[in-house]
Amino acid sequence: MCSQEWSPWRCVDCVGRPSLCTDCCLSRHSAEYLHHLERTGYFKASSLLAAGLRINLGHGNWRCPIEDDASLQKLTVVDITGVHSVCAAMCKCQGADPEAFQLLSMGLYPGSFIRPRTCFTFRVLDDFLLANKVSGMAAQSYFERLRRLSNAAFPQRVPDRYRELLRCSRQWRNLKYRKWRGYGHTEEELGPGRLALSCVACPHPGVNLEADWERDVDSWKHMASFVMDGNFSAEHLKMRRPADDIPLADGQGFMVTDGRYKEHLKAAVDVREKSNCHAHRAVNQANADRHDMEATGIGAVACGRHGCFIPHSVVDFQKGERQMNMDYALSQAMQHHDGLKRFLVMYDVSCQYSKKVKGRFKSSPRFLKWPSATIDWGIGKFHVHGHQRDCLVKYSPSFIPGAGLVDGEVIETLWAPLNRILGSTRAMSTSHRKEVIDDHMNDSNWRKTTGMVKMLSKRFLQAVKELARSKETLNHMELSSSPEHLAEWKRLEAKARAERRDDLSVMEPYEVMRTKAPGKRDIQLLLEQEEGRTKTNAGLASWLAEGLALQEQQLTVAALARRVNSDSLLTAQLQLVNKRNRLQRAIDSFAKQASSFWKDGVDSDNDDEETDDEEERAYAGDDWEDVDEDPDVTDDLVVLEDPDDETQPESIPLRLPSTIGHEKLATMNKRRLGEQELRLREGQANDALHRLRMAIGLKSMVYVTQVRPANSQRTQTRAFKEAQNVEKVILECSRVFTLARRNMIPLTLPPLMRKYRPLHKEDLNAATHLVDHTERNASKKELSWIWSVDVGGDTENSEWLAELHRVNWLREKARHDRWDEQVSFIRTSLISVKGCDGP
Repeated sequence: MCSQEWSPWRCVDCVGRPSLCTDCCLSRHSAEYLHHLERTGYFKASSLLAAGLRINLGHGNWRCPIEDDASLQKLTVVDITGVHSVCAAMCKCQGADPEAFQLLSMGLYPGSFIRPRTCFTFRVLDDFLLANKVSGMAAQSYFERLRRLSNAAFPQRVPDRYRELLRCSRQWRNLKYRKWRGYGHTEEELGPGRLALSCVACPHPGVNLEADWERDVDSWKHMASFVMDGNFSAEHLKMRRPADDIPLADGQGFMVTDGRYKEHLKAAVDVREKSNCHAHRAVNQANADRHDMEATGIGAVACGRHGCFIPHSVVDFQKGERQMNMDYALSQAMQHHDGLKRFLVMYDVSCQYSKKVKGRFKSSPRFLKWPSATIDWGIGKFHVHGHQRDCLVKYSPSFIPGAGLVDGEVIETLWAPLNRILGSTRAMSTSHRKEVIDDHMNDSNWRKTTGMVKMLSKRFLQAVKELARSKETLNHMELSSSPEHLAEWKRLEAKARAERRDDLSVMEPYEVMRTKAPGKRDIQLLLEQEEGRTKTNAGLASWLAEGLALQEQQLTVAALARRVNSDSLLTAQLQLVNKRNRLQRAIDSFAKQASSFWKDGVDSDNDDEETDDEEERAYAGDDWEDVDEDPDVTDDLVVLEDPDDETQPESIPLRLPSTIGHEKLATMNKRRLGEQELRLREGQANDALHRLRMAIGLKSMVYVTQVRPANSQRTQTRAFKEAQNVEKVILECSRVFTLARRNMIPLTLPPLMRKYRPLHKEDLNAATHLVDHTERNASKKELSWIWSVDVGGDTENSEWLAELHRVNWLREKARHDRWDEQVSFIRTSLISVKGCDGP
C-alpha cells in the first residue's frame, strides 16, 4: 500500500488478500484485529499478535494517556473465525471501568469478571446459540470446529475454552432473554414463565379479547385448547455434586419452578388405578423407576390449535408419566390462561386421566388450582384409534362441540426438533439442561409466531372451502332422508350436544351398534330350524350348504393346481393328487343325494339345452392370480402333465339351483330350492367380505408396522413374507366372494345385486391411511364399497341401512359443525394477532 518493496505479511481475510508491510498491516487492522495473517514467501500461518498489533480498551481503541507495561494483557479471543491471541491495553485512568466492562464496551464477553483472560465476541455467542437451535450442535462440537478453523493441521495446539463457552453462553442466553422481555433496566423480580414467549393467537383476557367477550353466547369461541404429552427421550442423569448447580432462570421459562414442584410431589398421593381401557404406555410406565436418572422424561402442555408450548407448564418425570406430574403441568397451563370460562384438554389417556382429576386437584389446593371453568376432555385423532371402540365417539375432537378442526397431535410434531439436542442435555447440570430446553421451546414458539398470519390465512381458505363442501353433502343427505328419520337424528344430535359433558353415553348413536352380518352357518341354522318346523324338504339346507362348501374346496384345489403346474415339485404333486381324490369322493356323494331333491324335475343329463364349454366347467378363480412362492429347492423337480381329455374334479360343475336359474326353477316348481340357495349365497358373500375386511386391515398394519420401518435386508424379507401370507388370504376371500356373486345372479333380480357389486383389484388396496397418520393426503382417500356393506346389518330387513344412514348423517353433521367452528376460530385468531399488544 505504501509502495515499499518488501511486504512480509498477507491478510487472508481482507478482500483481495493483500500483501502488506508491517506499518500498513497494523494501520489497516486497528479495527479488524481478528483477521488471519500469513508470512509471505512460504506463506506460513501467523497472527496479528506476531505483527505487533494491540487493541486499546476504555478510550474507543485510542491509546490510554497513562498507559504502562502493567496495563498490557494477553487475551484469548474466541470468534466465529477461530481462536485468536490478542494483546490488549487496559485503561488505568482514575474512575475507569473494571476490566470486564471495558471488554464489554468493545463487544467482547469476558470469561471471568474478576481477572478476565479469555473473552468471546458477541457474534460467536449468538452464532453458537443459533447453531444449537437450528442444527442441534453441541458446545463441544462447535468449539472443536473453531479449533480446526484456527489450526487445521494441529488443532490440539489451540487453547481449549470449551468450559468457558458453556458458562458464557448460559449467561449470554439469560441476558438476551431479560433484555428482550424488558427486564434490563429495573430490579423487578421475574415471575414464573415471564421470560417465555406464549401463543399470540390464543385467547388471553385483558390482552387480545374484547371487553364484552364474556357475554358472547358462543363460549366456545373463547376456549383455549391444550395438548398434554410426555417425552421419554428427555432423560437426565443425576449430578455428582448437586450443590454446584447454579440456576439462572428457575421457573422463568417453560420448565416449572423447581422448589415448589418438588413440594407438590412430596405432598401428592400416588394413586395406582386399573385402566378400564386398553393398556397404554402412559399408564403402564407410570411407575417405571430408574435409579441412575434424576428425570426419566418431561411432560408438557402445548396450545392445541397453533402448536405453541405453554409457559411454565413443562415438568420432569421422576419415574414415569404419573398423574401427579401431569396434574401440576395442567394446573400451571390453566393458570396462565386464568379468566377463561372453557378449556379443551386433549391427552393420550384422557379416558383414564379425567376420571378423578377434579378430586386430585381439590385434595391439593395449595399447589393445584381447579379453574372456575368447564373442561372438555379429548384424545388425539391418531391415538384414539388405539383405544377401545367407544372411546372414538366419546373423546375424538371430531365429535366435541366447539373443538373446531384440531387433531390433538400437534405436540408430537414439537418433540421431533427438540429430540435433536436431548442427547447433549442428558449429562448437563440440572439448571443448564432446563435453560437449554427453555431456549429451544422459546425458539419453537418464535418461529410459530412469525409464521402465524400465513398459517392462519392458509387454514382459513381451506376451512371456507371445506365448509361449503360439507354443507352441500349434508343438504343432499337430508333431502334424500325421510322426515321421520331426519327428525329423530336431529333429536339425537341435540341431546348429544347438550348432555355429552355430563354423560358420555349419549354419544353412542354416533357409532354402529349392531353385530356383524349373519354368515353362511347362521343362515344354514335358520333354514334347518325352518325345516324342523315345517317338516318339508328334510336335509335340503345341509345338502345346499355342502354344495357351497364343495365349490369353495374346488377353488382351493384349482389354486393348488395352478401353483403345481408352475413349480412341478414332487411333494406338491402328491398333495394335489390326494386333495383331488378326496374332492372326487365328496362330489360323487353329493351327486347321489341330489337325486332326492331333483325328483319330478328335469334330469340334467336329458336337458335339451346345450351349454357352451365355459358354462360346463366350474368356476376356478382364474381371474384372481396367485401370489408367487419360491419353490423349495430341496425337493425333487418332476414334470407331470394331466391328459388333455381328462376332467379334473375341481372343474366338474355341481347341479345346484343356481345352474338352472330362477325362471326355469319356477316352471319346475323348485322355486324354494333357489330361494334357500340364495339365502346361503348371501351368507357366503357376507362371510367372504367380513374376512376380506379383516385381512386388508391386517395387511395395512403389516405395511405400517413391519414393512415400512424395516431397516435391513433380513427384516424387510420377513416383513414382505408376512404381507405375502396375508395376500393369500385376501385372494382366497376374493375368489369365494366372486363365486357367491356369480351364483347369486341367476337366482335373483338386479336390485339385490346392487348391494353386492363386482369386486375389483383396486378394492383390495391396503387401507394404510387408517393406521398411519403420517401418510400424505390421508384425509382425501376414500374406502372401497366393501367397507360399507353389511358391517353388522341384517340381510333380511333394512334396519342396518337405517342405522348406517343415521351414523353417516350424525358424523357428517359433526364434520360440518367443526368446519363452521374452524372458520370462526381462525377469523377470531387473525383479529387477535393483529390487535395483540401483550405477551
